[in-house]
Amino acid sequence: MPKPTIIPNRHYQKPNKGGQRGLKKLLKYVSHRESPDHRPLPLAERWTDVGLGANWRAVYEHCSQLAGPYVLAHHLVISPAPDLMALVPEIQRAELVREVTERVIETWHLERGLDIPEYSYVLHDRDTNDQRGLQHLHSHVFVAGTIENSAGERESHRVKREQVCTDRGGLQRSDNLHHIARQEFEALLDRTLGRDWRRLREVEPVEPLREVSLEQYLGLDTLPTLEIER
Repeated sequence: MPKPTIIPNRHYQKPNKGGQRGLKKLLKYVSHRESPDHRPLPLAERWTDVGLGANWRAVYEHCSQLAGPYVLAHHLVISPAPDLMALVPEIQRAELVREVTERVIETWHLERGLDIPEYSYVLHDRDTNDQRGLQHLHSHVFVAGTIENSAGERESHRVKREQVCTDRGGLQRSDNLHHIARQEFEALLDRTLGRDWRRLREVEPVEPLREVSLEQYLGLDTLPTLEIER
């Protein structure tokens, strides 16, 4: 089995004081932290507003206003494989990550029979920690905790385990986050590179999965309490 072409992770924060503090800290982090090896984007260009706000303060305020009884905000990390992104012409990489981010978030909700909620995301650019030191473009996405229904009312929606896991047949489900992310990213790679990248990918060995904490992934010493779907 080839390595995953893209890895999406989903977390959420509860609508309590700890969750509010954690969300604010996380929003500040994704707004301002950049790899010193890459040119930081101007703040006005880092955020893409799809209804939740164009800066961390606006996103925080809207998440607080649209919170449900169980979820203050959903936080997703959409992370295309750095070795595959290295095949994409550098000038096209950022826009490709933006496009796959929006396609994944919107398709995932539509496949679950939901309307598309308000969300915003920020692009991060850093290098991998291995010897190859590849550019690692990825996005942090914040999604409202409730979704407006046809009657104009806000509703909470539970995310089932099989909609976010890679075991127990999750990858075979059309509403599974990983299934959708791979489908959308691979289609974009086909459009950008043709299908030759698939042949190169299939012969690569699969490295054992290594448990990495969210703190390590984000490069933080400590992290506010997050509820994590595995």
